[in-house]
Amino acid sequence: MATSVFDTHSARQSVGSTGSGSRRHSLLSTDGRAGIQYDYANAWGARGDKLSRWRRAYLASDTGDSSGVQSTSLALPDESRFTTCMAMSEDQSLLAAGSGSYDTNMFFVQSLDDQLDVKASFASKFPIYSLAFKGDLLMAGTDRNTSVLYKVDRARLLGYAVENSIDAAQGVDGPLVRCVGTYKNKAAKSIDIAAPGSHIPTKRVACVEFAPAFASGSGWPPSSVAPNSELFLSALGGVVNIWDATRNQQALRVEKVSAQPVCRATWSAQAPATLVAAAGFDGVISILDLRRRGKAVAWRTAQPEAAFGAWLGGDGYSSAGACINDVAWSPFVPYWLATGGEGGSVRVWDLRYAAADGAAVATLRHPTNHGAIRSLAWSATHADLLSTGTSDKSWWLHSLRADDVASGALPSVQAAVIADKRSADDIGSVVALHAKGSSFYTLSSCGDLYAHRVTPSALAGATASRITGDDIQGASESTGDMQGETVLERDMKSVEAAVSARDLKGAAEVVLNVVQRLRADSAGDSDEHPILRHADSIKRLCDLFKAKPRIKHTSWALPPAAVALSSGLLADSTSIAVESEPVTASDASPSAALKDFASDLAYVAYGLPPDFPLESTASRQPVVWQALEQLNMANLRIRLGRLVETADRAGDTGSVPTDADGRPLWKSIVDRERQIMQYAKAEPALFDARLLRAVVKLVLPHDCIAGLTLGLGICQAYLSNQRLHEQRGDAESESVSCTMLDALVHVLLFPTVFDTDTSAGSAADSSDSAMAARPVLVPNVQMVRERISECLAACPEAVFEMVRLEISIQETVLKGGEQKAVAEDIVRIVQRHAKSVRVLLENTGEPEQRMHIQIHAQYPATTTLSASAVRLYLNSLLSTRGYDEHLVNSQWWRVAPAAVPADAGHVIGSDIGWLSSFPLARMLNRQTASAIVPRMQRQIDVVLATIKKEPLGLEPRLYRDTLLKVARVTLLMRSDQHLSFVVDVASKNKETGETLTTRQTVSTAIDSSVLADAFDSIGSAFLMLLEALTRHSSHRDAFKRAASEALPLYESLSQLLESQRNVRDPTDMLKSRMMAVRKYLRKLEHYANGQQPSGQQ
Repeated sequence: MATSVFDTHSARQSVGSTGSGSRRHSLLSTDGRAGIQYDYANAWGARGDKLSRWRRAYLASDTGDSSGVQSTSLALPDESRFTTCMAMSEDQSLLAAGSGSYDTNMFFVQSLDDQLDVKASFASKFPIYSLAFKGDLLMAGTDRNTSVLYKVDRARLLGYAVENSIDAAQGVDGPLVRCVGTYKNKAAKSIDIAAPGSHIPTKRVACVEFAPAFASGSGWPPSSVAPNSELFLSALGGVVNIWDATRNQQALRVEKVSAQPVCRATWSAQAPATLVAAAGFDGVISILDLRRRGKAVAWRTAQPEAAFGAWLGGDGYSSAGACINDVAWSPFVPYWLATGGEGGSVRVWDLRYAAADGAAVATLRHPTNHGAIRSLAWSATHADLLSTGTSDKSWWLHSLRADDVASGALPSVQAAVIADKRSADDIGSVVALHAKGSSFYTLSSCGDLYAHRVTPSALAGATASRITGDDIQGASESTGDMQGETVLERDMKSVEAAVSARDLKGAAEVVLNVVQRLRADSAGDSDEHPILRHADSIKRLCDLFKAKPRIKHTSWALPPAAVALSSGLLADSTSIAVESEPVTASDASPSAALKDFASDLAYVAYGLPPDFPLESTASRQPVVWQALEQLNMANLRIRLGRLVETADRAGDTGSVPTDADGRPLWKSIVDRERQIMQYAKAEPALFDARLLRAVVKLVLPHDCIAGLTLGLGICQAYLSNQRLHEQRGDAESESVSCTMLDALVHVLLFPTVFDTDTSAGSAADSSDSAMAARPVLVPNVQMVRERISECLAACPEAVFEMVRLEISIQETVLKGGEQKAVAEDIVRIVQRHAKSVRVLLENTGEPEQRMHIQIHAQYPATTTLSASAVRLYLNSLLSTRGYDEHLVNSQWWRVAPAAVPADAGHVIGSDIGWLSSFPLARMLNRQTASAIVPRMQRQIDVVLATIKKEPLGLEPRLYRDTLLKVARVTLLMRSDQHLSFVVDVASKNKETGETLTTRQTVSTAIDSSVLADAFDSIGSAFLMLLEALTRHSSHRDAFKRAASEALPLYESLSQLLESQRNVRDPTDMLKSRMMAVRKYLRKLEHYANGQQPSGQQ
């Protein structure tokens, strides 16, 4: 039997010869263990066809590729055959390998499509024993207790254009690799490395590694470190040194971890990235938290790694500590840590639990492996796959699985090898192992570099299937080839297998077919959408095809000395970011750790792992993006339907509806606002108007702005679809017509001008003789929505502009401020809205339809269907003394209905559809008669009285304001219809001081003759004032001063006249009023232009 001498320090293995003279590992000698076979086909479960393509028996001497792994090999040009380490570039297809030789000891290899090609090799000054790559920086650990930083021109190494090179300024003759820094590491006073038979001092830097990105606010690194600095760690002896690459004089921190040398120290790549795991010859694992002051060790195992009793043919584990050669953090679960060493097994730790008893949550060991674990790496694509490289030149890919157990029973975690590869028939061990994508790269101590790509056939059986026919509500149509299995069940199992193998393109193609078939399923008598009947199937597809959220660093914590912490990761399967809570000492037992680990493993191993780069995959493969969109839309439709159902049930109790987490449902809807608007446009048939109305109605009572914004987005989506179908001339344009949104618009603008007015004073009063004589329509909901539908048919853009107006008004009111300022803002907003509506009406819609919708763009109060907006606008006019605006706008609630034949239909212009026929007219007309008309009349009377006493005593501003109001009322009133009300008027007796109430009759109009006389009298007085200004000033400034006072009125009256030019069929009275204003403008024009009237020249 051959003897084996293992040199731990050089990672070289010398093997004797067998009797036949062939070079074989001593494991294959005739000791009775060469016949051990491993059944890959039955690695998991009883079904032997899962991995039937694998070879049926494992022979240690077999070095050929199996069907599940495609391997590419490359012999590095290392004459010393003493390769020691390897590092990979994260963003380029480039890796670097180091050697312990003094000659050529640095090699750069390109891996492209699993083809390995040596691009360059260099001779560093000292042998290299560790490497780390980040961007264009390469860190090397030497045997002189020194770390050396190199800058690598990767663009030229890989053959890219020189202008893309980081050293383009140096031209093509610049160095490909240049040294930019050296760092002297500090170690303990005595460095002892255990070796067979003796202790050999060494100054080798065992490992180097760049720091990942740190989370903001984590407390590390110190403020003295520049934001763009690169940090790295290096291990020498039992000490871990933390360096700032921009300062090589002194390390930021020097942490003594052990009295024995550290073989491996590595950063946790996940936030906050302040944890470092270290282990070495003493077999103890230590976790350093760099945020801690003083000693950084925050977690460690109390017992060392168990050593295998005998190197070959041992009977078990000894109590002596065994060296740990490698440590690896899980890229998906931040509190999982894997370690491997001389004991030949891999142990997985859950850092949330105390390790005082030295128990790991899982142990992996292949029955045919009798070598030490030299290196290990988690899969970059699967949370449950862990690969190892051993001292007997083997690479193993292990699959972890948590067994399904009955409730309350203690679960178990098992592992099976689903792929393996042995190096060429040569001596050596696997000294370095890296995972990138679906490939694993191994480097042997003899210079053999391998790229192992794991194919879908190997991964297909690695994950247990969870889909059964009992869980699927689908058609009973059989596949024909599998008895009892439906087409839906077969397709969903196909998706499950493809996702497990990370064949997302193949899975996406099946998903698109499945979702399309489910949406078209017309089985059943229910009126509900077909997708709702298959909610469970859609949920399973989403669970499979959607990446789980990243586990937040706030969701777990290292345990204190006596009590462990548990994050409760799987308390809710929809979210794993749960705050850590302390548990009792009994819960910190190994059984509690095993239960949590098993449940976490079952969660993260199924489907896609947390933070899987699904978006980048979808950007490269459009079919994946389409499948994700279809699943998202279907899932959102199901969730919205359930939210509405929950809200309906809660409405009966009067409570605020909440979801399973106690969060208000309306907040869940607001969070998905953009998705709802996007999908309503993409799939209007899936997101029907009735559902969307119910969704918006849930939000409005709690957040008015958010509800209106969501509703407006939905309206815009429907409008966009309608216009697109109209341009194409599609026959299906009616299915996406905006008229389907009548109920939604009713909710957004409620109460509308058509709804029953519930404000004070709206009830019929016997004293309101005029209103009592006129029939007032009390419409039902259906009638109101018919009116809204007619407006949507005429000009949907104008209706949606009304929703936008509602948002602006609500924002202004909620912002608050001085009452007058708020009123002025509301007036400006409504008037700006009226201009927008006027443009929309001119450019869209049919003219005949626009005539019937009772929107008059020149009168802002008629440009919205919202009764609240109308009231706020008219009340704001009252606050800002815009009495004329109020009068001319409210007149439309007094105009008598037109006589329309009964067969004309129920259009807004019919005899039952005029604004004056609806309840809001009562409130507006009462306000006009009791407040607006008296105040307008009072302002005119005050000005006329002042003119009689002292014509020149009023300011020019008061003349202009009153004249313009009178002119506006004169020209903009379209009807002489007026209503009378009997109101109670309170007055105070001057002699007794008592308050007396008298009943008076008030009207909604000012007599036209009174307005005409007022305009003539005030206009003449203003001209006299202008003439006086020209005479009482110096000749140079006389007409200039008069022009400054006359010009504003001249421009306002001119614009008023211009607005009346397009009036259709003006009455004789309107013509005469326009003529009077035009004559006055001719007189005013001379002063406005700075000239003297012709009669005075």
